Amino acid sequence: MRISIIGCGAIGSAIARAIDKKIIPAKLAGIYDLDSSKINKLYSHLKTKPTISKNLRDAMKSCDLVVECASQNAVKEIFKLSCNLKKDIFVLTVGALIVHPEILKKAKKYNFKIYFPSGAIVGLDGINALNIEKNKIKSVTLTTTKPPKSLGFKKCIKRKVVFYGTAEEAVKKYPANINVCATLALSSIGAKRTKVQIVVDPKIKSNKHEIEVISDFGRFTTKTENVPSKENPRTSYLAILSAISALKQLCS
Repeated sequence: MRISIIGCGAIGSAIARAIDKKIIPAKLAGIYDLDSSKINKLYSHLKTKPTISKNLRDAMKSCDLVVECASQNAVKEIFKLSCNLKKDIFVLTVGALIVHPEILKKAKKYNFKIYFPSGAIVGLDGINALNIEKNKIKSVTLTTTKPPKSLGFKKCIKRKVVFYGTAEEAVKKYPANINVCATLALSSIGAKRTKVQIVVDPKIKSNKHEIEVISDFGRFTTKTENVPSKENPRTSYLAILSAISALKQLCS
């Protein structure tokens, strides 16, 4: 499988290196980023040199699967082009699928595949099991607790709740660092019903995600405490590993 990576930040670069090391059994066809310095930095660390694409279309033309690691706006633009070029997409900025719900609707209508990994949470297998019987999940709540730096706070002296609302509202207010709630919502009861609480805590160094699911078949909770990526503290390192694992399975 030929893969093009859009976005050469922490996640995009890690995926590219995983392909380069043959952890992901695929060919890196192209890399693209609006920031040329990120492209050059990544390119210099790869043994097998991919094509440095001139633009988004150029990157997408040469591959079988487009891996998005950029932004919500990028997801929208990539999907528009994928409709013309007939390319499947692997999305990391999962919140875009909630902000732009037409993407999933059109993908289903025109039979395009959109993949996304489990990210920085666990327990989606249990939720998928509950989804076998419709309308059995009563509530889904995510509580995310992060250090100030992960949420963009320069000063914070005590633990406080900075957001409480739906997943739909959360991905709009925090487009770059709460994709985990979008993954949870899309896998369960939807963005309007999934509840999200975001907490900033200056005393912690890890990103914490707690999920509570209540259904007709019982209740379960999961808790993860993830080390932030050294390259991008807004991203849990588990989210990077999750993307690599999902692509490895997809390409095998």
